[in-house]
Amino acid sequence: MSNVSTCITYDASTSLIMMTLRGTASAQDVMNFYQIAQQYVSIYGSNKLLVDVSELTHKFPASDLLTIMPAVSKWLSSCFIARVVSFDGFMHDLFLQKAQRFDIKAENFDCFNSAKNWLVNQPSI
Repeated sequence: MSNVSTCITYDASTSLIMMTLRGTASAQDVMNFYQIAQQYVSIYGSNKLLVDVSELTHKFPASDLLTIMPAVSKWLSSCFIARVVSFDGFMHDLFLQKAQRFDIKAENFDCFNSAKNWLVNQPSI
């Protein structure tokens, strides 16, 4: 059973899908979150995803990113992903490194406004 609180919304004024995750997540949880995000991408026709993981703890080894990233890349290959992180940690850096390897356009930010501004300036679908 997941120990994560999830909130996902769509902002029509900026064409952003915004997801906030809090709690402790397993590797399967992370895959589920991005699959849900992909469903929002399909419903709203947006390619801009803002994910706030500043209050999320990863409860899985870094090696699980090798399983997560191929799946995520299939679902979100056409998206720009801005991640709000609480600090520059090993897992956040590794996520970006793996995202680049799978041609996922992602960046980490330390504040919501910076992440939002970056996404707003990216091209739409």
